[in-house]
Amino acid sequence: MLYPFNPTNWSQACASWIHEIHIAFDSPAPVVPGSGGVLRLMRWSTPRVATLVALSFTLHCTRPPAPLSRPTHGPRGGSAAADAQPYVEEGLASWYGGDGDGFAGRPTASGEIFDPEQYTCAHRTLPLGTFVEVENLENLKRTVLRVNDRGPFIKGRVLDLSRRGAQDLAFLGRGTTHIRLRSVDAMGLPTALDPSVDRTDPFVVQVAALSNPQNIESLTRELENTFGVVTLQGATRRGGQPVKRVRVGSYTSRQDAEQAAEQLAKLLKDRGVEPFITRQR
Repeated sequence: MLYPFNPTNWSQACASWIHEIHIAFDSPAPVVPGSGGVLRLMRWSTPRVATLVALSFTLHCTRPPAPLSRPTHGPRGGSAAADAQPYVEEGLASWYGGDGDGFAGRPTASGEIFDPEQYTCAHRTLPLGTFVEVENLENLKRTVLRVNDRGPFIKGRVLDLSRRGAQDLAFLGRGTTHIRLRSVDAMGLPTALDPSVDRTDPFVVQVAALSNPQNIESLTRELENTFGVVTLQGATRRGGQPVKRVRVGSYTSRQDAEQAAEQLAKLLKDRGVEPFITRQR
């Protein structure tokens, strides 16, 4: 019987431990896939799978990110709905703020003092403060302007540009040109109109702009009998002549304003009056 503290036993034990350590650190023999135990197969496949995972991760991280899609906006909406689009309009544009027309230095519909050298414009219905990209369809020049006034109040025209805007679009010498406008944000990117403006700044129908007090009173009485409330807004024509704009209604729906404008056109068709839709301010 061997005792654990016998010197001879110690020598034999040490020899046995050294032999076991050598076996533990000896490199395993190559394993052929499909042979041997499950543990051997896992030891063979693990480094290869790790290499594939690392390669896949590297390719994913170095791939450029997909571009973010920008929501579009509708002509009368302000939500980020997928079918919404910016407001777009084409027509004849003119400009104001030239020497002698009397507009420079006067208050605009927004309350700002009109400066012909600023990038501003006048539109009948676009909310005050709206930015529009304007393209001259005759020479393809473009500029971005901010709506701060109402107009033009001449049949067939859709926009009145400041002198600076007309200069950028290169039609100062001609007076008018055909343009396309679309609503944009302050960075010049297409955007939709905010529908809440229809409640805070409703539509009205402008019937006429008159300077004779008797004609103003007569027309006001006639319209009140049929359409109710009539409002008068002071304004100044080209050349500095003061007038009163005779207006009917206060509509939060563009459709309602159009119906009223049609009724007014039928009522006044024999007087050379052509009502049009604008905003309360």
